[in-house]
Amino acid sequence: MAILTALAEVLAPQRCALLVVDVQRDFVHPAGWSARRDPQAAALRDVVPVINALVRGARRAAVPVVYVTMEHGPEVDAPNYQARYARRGMTDEILCARGSWGAALDDTLLPPEPGDLRVVRHTYDAFARTSLHDLLQARGVETVVGTGVVTDLCVRTTLEHAFALGYYVVAVEDATAAVPPEAARAALDHLARFVGEVVPAATVLGVWSREA
Repeated sequence: MAILTALAEVLAPQRCALLVVDVQRDFVHPAGWSARRDPQAAALRDVVPVINALVRGARRAAVPVVYVTMEHGPEVDAPNYQARYARRGMTDEILCARGSWGAALDDTLLPPEPGDLRVVRHTYDAFARTSLHDLLQARGVETVVGTGVVTDLCVRTTLEHAFALGYYVVAVEDATAAVPPEAARAALDHLARFVGEVVPAATVLGVWSREA
């Protein structure tokens, strides 16, 4: 892999994949699991139009789009994860329960099309015990462009692992969110310091449109 220092090189479409993390009803829908527990969580949905713009731009530029989702349940969760649910009193209503309404992609998100990739995971990290790394390697991907929710947990954990695996990392600051918003800002600051680039969607789309 080349040593790339210019953002335009890092974001060259032939190097990139767009990750769309956890834009599921239980995370972003006003009637979802998160919003039922914290009304502020309904604001997470505000990033979906920006993500949709990036999905469209990625498809035009032949950048692979990867829809990453979370599913939970006693048949798929590791014991340590189940212990966290038990300690927090969350065993009766599980976030993104496997096969549930809440685990489905949100209705406002552009749905996957033929050729897009789907990765289902059962922990915070999209690379942990999934085929994501193999799928990206098979397509010659060198840069992952991260979007989705929530910034300070699943997005950050996934992008940190991407960096550890050798990928260039770009986090799209206006295409990811957390509650409270300060948590998202802190996570993005951390990623900018230690992991990769943090840029607005317009920057990414500008590079992809020039080279599409």
